[in-house]
Amino acid sequence: MENEKQGLLRSKMECGQGTNPTSSEEDPLTIDGIMMGNQRLKTMSCSDKIGRWNVLGLQGCLLSRFMFPVYMSSLTLGCLYHHGHLSRAVCCRYRDILLPEPFRVNHPLLGCVPGQEAQRELGKTNEKSLNWCCGDEKVEIVDGCRGRCDKNDVSRLARVNILKDFNEFCNSKRN
Repeated sequence: MENEKQGLLRSKMECGQGTNPTSSEEDPLTIDGIMMGNQRLKTMSCSDKIGRWNVLGLQGCLLSRFMFPVYMSSLTLGCLYHHGHLSRAVCCRYRDILLPEPFRVNHPLLGCVPGQEAQRELGKTNEKSLNWCCGDEKVEIVDGCRGRCDKNDVSRLARVNILKDFNEFCNSKRN
């Protein structure tokens, strides 16, 4: 690694204001600490999430009970592409980890969209995210800071809704 900060687990700062390396010596986050203002909420950076998927698979913990890991075959960036940085961030930093079967470190094909190199904009990122899946009636727009849809509805991607869908799936398999 060129820099001692490269390859470290990073956490996002609140509302998309950048990422910071996470120290293993930090106290674990607690709801009380966050609510009282003694701790700041931290979430994994995008590259750390993709890296986790390249080790554990895309299917998540619940579906791992019923299926083998599902790995992405490729990853394409629109801008700010650097093959070395991207491969280290999403897969190659995990190369020395010993994993139990059926898990492995996945190395997807990495690419970029030609002509999309843009100057990096410093500042706050957009808080909105979109999700859609085959069978959904419409695209859902979620405020990433609040975790809620525009009308303050709970997202279909919220843990409570995913657990509800999982329980319905399990009950259908019993019948």
